[in-house]
Amino acid sequence: MLIDKSYFVADLDIPNTGDLPVSERLTWFIQKYEPMFLEKLLGYPLYKVFIAGLNVSPPATPDQRFIDILYGKEYTDLNGLLRKWQGLIITDSPTLNLAGGYVYRKSEYITIGVTPGTVAGVNTLTFDGTNGSSDWRGWVPIITRIGVMQPGVDYSWNKDTGVLTLLKAGDIFGNAEYFFVQFELRNSDVTTPTFTTNQSPIAQYIYYWYCRDAASQNTGIGQVITNAENATNVSPRRKLATIWNAMHYWCVDFINFMEAMRQQSPSTYPEWQWDQRGNVICEFGFCNPFF
Repeated sequence: MLIDKSYFVADLDIPNTGDLPVSERLTWFIQKYEPMFLEKLLGYPLYKVFIAGLNVSPPATPDQRFIDILYGKEYTDLNGLLRKWQGLIITDSPTLNLAGGYVYRKSEYITIGVTPGTVAGVNTLTFDGTNGSSDWRGWVPIITRIGVMQPGVDYSWNKDTGVLTLLKAGDIFGNAEYFFVQFELRNSDVTTPTFTTNQSPIAQYIYYWYCRDAASQNTGIGQVITNAENATNVSPRRKLATIWNAMHYWCVDFINFMEAMRQQSPSTYPEWQWDQRGNVICEFGFCNPFF
């Protein structure tokens, strides 16, 4: 699953997710409705390769085209304006749990002397989370300089201490030198610090169906609405319509991104079908919150 219960906070708040019955119920809704949402949004051909493309085994890493759908990408729209597809998930967390017990870590761009924790004129850098640096400990980096650097030849890496050392004689990190770093997938435990609120249209879709189902209870005599003690029951329609419409606009943004990519770089997402845009609008249409 791409999301978990950490997404259900703020305007998507579901109380008591720390309690086992609530947690189990929410997990069931995630497992049911996340694949449903993704297939409806992407269309089955793209959905199929997207899921398969994320769930690769080391040393392979997911293709950038799938990462762009997941985390977002700047692009030029059909009117020539710079836009940003914000991704299926918005999170400050650098890691994502994949199927098979593997964990993916976002790629990073490093500019020597600019990126926190890096200085020019040395042959050793430390990425252990101190002095503002990223914490790469426990991960195996795949480093691109001009080409892909070879571990044991171009550099050494200590994944316990986070120390990166250039090995060739006289080689140092140059000022403003640029590096692109990917990470091998891992299946060992990953401790992720607390980040800002996670957001996703997947969570909005699940929240809608979760709350809609909770609005009434099934009994032996049919569906009933329970009376609350020291409270007044109100219709959830306006709240759910607001959440649904936020998801609707997110989906429209995705259509705009995919249509721009289809015309400007058709080989990037050949699985995206032109008529899928109509299917998305039909499935995730605007909901009038007042009636």
